[in-house]
Amino acid sequence: MILFSLMACKETEPSMRRINEMTKQLERIEKKQVKAEKAFNELVEQCMDFDEFLRNENNPKPEMQLVRAYLQQYEDERDNITENIKYSTSQISDLKDDLKAGLYDETQREEYLSSEEKAVNTIEAQLDYFIDRFQKQSDFIKETEKQ
Repeated sequence: MILFSLMACKETEPSMRRINEMTKQLERIEKKQVKAEKAFNELVEQCMDFDEFLRNENNPKPEMQLVRAYLQQYEDERDNITENIKYSTSQISDLKDDLKAGLYDETQREEYLSSEEKAVNTIEAQLDYFIDRFQKQSDFIKETEKQ
């Protein structure tokens, strides 16, 4: 029995490193989510102020439709992103426990780890996309206000 435990531990060691990396990645993702929320709120505020400025100048900007589209897109996705973060955090925790218990063979381990890595990478890519778009739209508004 001890030999089996030692073998299972050695087999899961690279898997545990992957689990630990995903856990760290999720911590970064949670920080990015806070950053995305802050950028979203700031852009909403900028957008409202800028819309007022454009109305006063009687100078509509069609580019503002793009700003609003990114804001709406994020609004539509933000609850899903939050739920996906919670779900991935739970899945990774459960997977870690299962790996420690030696519940999966090598094929299953690889399948579950790859699936979770893909999910975590997708969440991070979504947040990176929105943060980038919000920054670019904020820069656009600032540049247009200067003109």
